[in-house]
Amino acid sequence: MIDLPKAFPQNRSIKNLKKFQSNPLLYMKEAAKWGSPVDLNLPMGDFVLISDPEQAQFILATNHQNYKKSRGYKEVARVLGQGLLTAEGDFWHKQRKLLQPSFHKPELKKLLPTVWETTRSYIESYQQDEIRLDTEMNGLTLTVLLNSLIKYQDEELKSAMSRNIEFAQEFIVDRIRSPLKWPLWLPTPTHQRYHRMMKESNELIQKCVDSRKAIAEEDVNDILSVLMDHLDPKDEFGQIRDELLTFLVAGHETSALAMTWTLHLLAHYPEVQDKLYQEVKDMDQLEAMDMMNFSNLQYLHRVVMESMRFYPPIWNIVRQAKQPDEVGGVRIEVGKQLMINIYQLHHNSDYWSDPETFRPERFEEGELKHKFQYLPFGAGPRFCIGNNFAMFEIMILLTQFVKIFRFSPITPEKVEFNPLLTLRPKEEVRVVAERR
Repeated sequence: MIDLPKAFPQNRSIKNLKKFQSNPLLYMKEAAKWGSPVDLNLPMGDFVLISDPEQAQFILATNHQNYKKSRGYKEVARVLGQGLLTAEGDFWHKQRKLLQPSFHKPELKKLLPTVWETTRSYIESYQQDEIRLDTEMNGLTLTVLLNSLIKYQDEELKSAMSRNIEFAQEFIVDRIRSPLKWPLWLPTPTHQRYHRMMKESNELIQKCVDSRKAIAEEDVNDILSVLMDHLDPKDEFGQIRDELLTFLVAGHETSALAMTWTLHLLAHYPEVQDKLYQEVKDMDQLEAMDMMNFSNLQYLHRVVMESMRFYPPIWNIVRQAKQPDEVGGVRIEVGKQLMINIYQLHHNSDYWSDPETFRPERFEEGELKHKFQYLPFGAGPRFCIGNNFAMFEIMILLTQFVKIFRFSPITPEKVEFNPLLTLRPKEEVRVVAERR
């Protein structure tokens, strides 16, 4: 067993900080030249880069008991509270067990007509000849989530969530990446906006709960009903709020980015778009789609998988060592924060042929050499609970968009990233949308 090597050993850690903060993906890509695991040599924490699938499997699955959510999740919890994303231990197990049945495929199948109709309505009402994907997909997927998983159609809630999510991500990531974290009681403009956001979120979720209580006699099958059946809306409102915020923020953001990046790629790869159109062109109703087995959606499924390989919405997972460990023959000390870089795993040329090319066919050619080289929804016990819903949602949206529109690019193919908690674009992403 060897000691943990350091990236950029010739530099003091404070010198590396500016480069990391300006472009963490590029910094990690260069740091990987020193191997995996490797200390990222930063001043604000014991961050260790993991870019090897075998090591990722060891941390997330084989020896997951020795790893907990990183310190950064304390900052996430300032916004999302103790929902499924941030909770730990027995409390997390209890909540996961409570919510898991709602995400089994037979239950999700009941929600798909709402996803189809919400998308159809959006497309019918859209009158422009170009789409700014990063904003339009954000609004659409939030509406889908409100209409299906929570069945609460309220423009005020939709508008407030859209307005606050971007600020929340920047607020969380700024605190994670900053070596100095000012207490939130200091009345800075950022802290004041944070407190306004949290107050507004509380009020809106309370309105959502009160609205459901007013129709208590109706049989509504959704996540909110499950929560209110098992948690007292008066005494345990905080937990209901945390779970709903987690689903609204994390659930719609990843789907919005998956749609943004997929349509951007299709605009730049017309041969892929044409092949996909041939598969979906006659699917005029949801019933025409085999959503449970994908028997008549095989190319669509590969397109989504390849898009999430190329641009993984969740680009990084961080775990903190509870006890000393050995990973890849390297000594890992207590407290080290291991950053499993999904983007690098998805672009690792040791596992993928020509990884910088968008090629859905790779998923029928046996390129998966290691089950942890591809982690669009994470892995291990903390595997994303909403993976099936997200995949169904994205496939329904794509089917309807590609069936109706032919996309061509406006934004150049290479887009700079703004990697916060998710892999966001730094600039606008636009496409021409010509009705077929």
